[in-house]
Amino acid sequence: MDAIVTAGGIPLPEDPLYPYTEGHSKAMLEIAGKAMIQWVLDALSAAQKVDNVIIIGLGDKSSVTCAKPLHFLPSEGHMLANIVAGVNKSLELDPQAEHVLIVSSDIPALTGEMVDWLVDE
Repeated sequence: MDAIVTAGGIPLPEDPLYPYTEGHSKAMLEIAGKAMIQWVLDALSAAQKVDNVIIIGLGDKSSVTCAKPLHFLPSEGHMLANIVAGVNKSLELDPQAEHVLIVSSDIPALTGEMVDWLVDE
């Protein structure tokens, strides 16, 4: 199963997070010395049920890593359009795919075991 990670949220100047992101994706905010999205990617790396990871909203120069194959797509501007783009990429990778996992980039406490449990359920 492929995981689609949504990471396109960029705070505007009036957003309380703006001083911390300075116009960059909030997925890259540091939590305990690591970008928030990196915690999520580490969990997806540890998950046995995840084959590919598709990141929407960050470029391949973002310095994030994953043990699974990573695919980067630009933000489409809206959450639903981002998910549709991710699903289309997943179908491109595996035309027989029936399910995808949608994961927000702001769940730093996520673990591989949690991901596998959810997929099994």
